[in-house]
Amino acid sequence: MNVARDQLDAGTANRVKLRGLVLRQPDRKTVRLYADDGSREGFPIGWAELSPHPYHRRPAWQTFYRSVPGDDSSYWRGGIARQAGYTPLDYGGSDEIRLAIDEILSLARWGDVLADREIRSGRTGTYTATMDPVQAEWLAGLDAPKGITNLGGGRVRLTNVVVALFRGSPDSQPHVDARDLFHLDPMDPPIQLTRER
Repeated sequence: MNVARDQLDAGTANRVKLRGLVLRQPDRKTVRLYADDGSREGFPIGWAELSPHPYHRRPAWQTFYRSVPGDDSSYWRGGIARQAGYTPLDYGGSDEIRLAIDEILSLARWGDVLADREIRSGRTGTYTATMDPVQAEWLAGLDAPKGITNLGGGRVRLTNVVVALFRGSPDSQPHVDARDLFHLDPMDPPIQLTRER
């Protein structure tokens, strides 16, 4: 069974692009997703492997995604999380590659890697956004990540490192896409971030 990236539906291909990720297929049975961490190859955030389903033995896409324990504070400090690893989903796999990629995008965390790149580069800068004042207060009141300031009137300021952390959050959580849209709540439209400097 040869499933290539051109067999992805437009929605999945667009999600990969909007998250700033690169999709590679090193062979017929493997599809990998990479984030730009400044290295030549990129940083793997997850992959899918075509192998026999454990129950019905037909080929299925087995998903592996980068997971970071929620209690590891180094993730939010912007350093490489000590306990990060790749977790397989063990329910048997998906019949379609788009579903396996959807699982990776919904579960993988790689913001610590992107934030570490920002820190190592020495880049600085901030972004601002205007949102509902209750959302702004909640966001700025989070214990982690540090670097979010409530400016009042629904305006917030986020450091470049904080934005990098949110760029690598899973789709199922608040995240920033490649168009600098902050998807804070899935029930609300995304919020535009504006780079200040």
